[in-house]
Amino acid sequence: MWDKEFLKRLIKLGTPIMFQNMFSVLGNSVTTFMTGLLGDLPIAAAGLNSQLYFILMLVQFGVSSGCSLFTAQFWGKKDRESILKTLGVSLILGLGVGIVFMLIALFLPRQFLSIFTQNAEVIAIATGLLRITGFSFLFTPVIFTYAFILRSTDQARLPLTASIVGVTLNILLGYALVFGKFGLPLMGVNGAAVSLLAARVAETLVLVWLVYRKKTPLAAPLKQIFSFDRPFVKRVLNRALPVITNELIWGLGITAYNAIFARLGVESYAAVAIRITVEDIVFVPFTGVTNACAIIVGNAIGSGGKDKAKGYVNQAIRITVMLGFIVGGLLFFSRGLILSYFNITETTRGLAMNILTVLAAVMWLRASNFVLFIGMMRAGGDTRFAWLMDVVALWGVGVPLALLGVFVLHLPVYYVYLLVMTEEALKFGISIWRYRSKRWIHDLVTV
Repeated sequence: MWDKEFLKRLIKLGTPIMFQNMFSVLGNSVTTFMTGLLGDLPIAAAGLNSQLYFILMLVQFGVSSGCSLFTAQFWGKKDRESILKTLGVSLILGLGVGIVFMLIALFLPRQFLSIFTQNAEVIAIATGLLRITGFSFLFTPVIFTYAFILRSTDQARLPLTASIVGVTLNILLGYALVFGKFGLPLMGVNGAAVSLLAARVAETLVLVWLVYRKKTPLAAPLKQIFSFDRPFVKRVLNRALPVITNELIWGLGITAYNAIFARLGVESYAAVAIRITVEDIVFVPFTGVTNACAIIVGNAIGSGGKDKAKGYVNQAIRITVMLGFIVGGLLFFSRGLILSYFNITETTRGLAMNILTVLAAVMWLRASNFVLFIGMMRAGGDTRFAWLMDVVALWGVGVPLALLGVFVLHLPVYYVYLLVMTEEALKFGISIWRYRSKRWIHDLVTV
C-alpha cells in the first residue's frame, strides 16, 4: 500500500523545502504582525504593497518550476550539462521579468495600486512601500531559480540555509526599524519594506556563495551556464511558457479577486490580508509534500519509470488529504487566538474570524489541488492541459462568482470567498480524471 522508498525520499526532500517555506513565511508573517500593531490602514497598505510582489512571485514560480521540471528529469538521466544550460535559460527569463516588475514599482506605483482601492491614505502609504521593495525584485529571480534547480538535484538544504539567514535578518531589522529599536530610526511600516529588501540581498549572496563553496552540480563558470543554443531554448520554452503564462494569468486572477474584495471596504480588505498571511503559514507542510513529490515524479519519468510516477502521485494525494483535514481542524480551533495578535477593529475581527472558518473547511481541497497541479501535471510535463484547466476554472468560474457575490448579491467578504472556492472543487474533479487517464505523463528529456 505504501512505497517505503518513496516515503523516505519525500521526507528527505520535503523536510528542508518545508522548513525553507516555513522560515520564509515566518519572516513575512512577523512583519505583517508588526504592521498589524500599527492599525487597519498600515496593514491594508502592506497588503496592497504585497500584491505586485505576489504577481512577480507567481510568474517567477512559473519560470523556475517550468525549467525545473526539465532539470528533475535531466537529473534522473544524469545529464549535468543540460541542467546547467537550463539554469542559464531560467536566470535570463527570471531577471527579465524582475526588471519589468521593478520598473512598475518605481515609476507606476499609484497607477497599479488604484486598481485595488481609491482610498488616498492607503495608496499614499503603499506607494512609499512599493518604491522601497521594488528593488528586491532583481534578487527574487536569482533566489527562486537556484532554489528550484538545487532541489531538483537533491540539494534542498542549501536554499534552506540561505533562507534562514534572510528571514533572521528580516525579522530583526524589521523589528528595529518598525519600532525604532537598537538605536535605529523609527520608520513605522516603511521599516518593514527596508528590512525585506536587505533580507533579499543577503539571501541571494549567501545562496550563490553556497552553490560554489559546496561544489554543487550548479557550480560552473558563467560561460558554461549560458552555453545553450536556440534549439535548446525552444525546447525548454515549449513546455515552460505554458507554466509561465499560467502563473501570470492565475496571478492576475488573484489580483482581480483582491481588487473585488477591496471594494468592500478597508475592514474587509484587512480581513483578506490577514487570511492571506494565515494561509501562507498553514500551507507550509503542503509546499514540502508537493515540491518533493514533483521532484521525485520528474526523476522517475526521466529514468523511464512511468508507472512508478503514477504510484508516487497516488500516495502523495492520500497524504495530502489526511494532512489537510488535520491542519484545517487546527486552524478552526485556533483562529480566535491567531486574531488576538492583531490590533484591529471588532468589525475586522468578525470578518476575519468567518473567512478563516471557510479557509479551514476547504484546506484539504486546496492542498490536494496543489499536489495534483504541481506534483503531478507540471512534474509530468502536462503543462498545456494544466494551463487550460486553471484558466477556465479561474476566469470562467471563480472571478465571475466573486463579481456576482460583491456587486449583485452584496454578500459579506467571507461568503464571497466561499463562492470563489467553487473553482477549487471544479479543478479537483478534472485533475482526478486526468490522473486516472495517465495522459499527464510526458518524457521531456529523451530526444
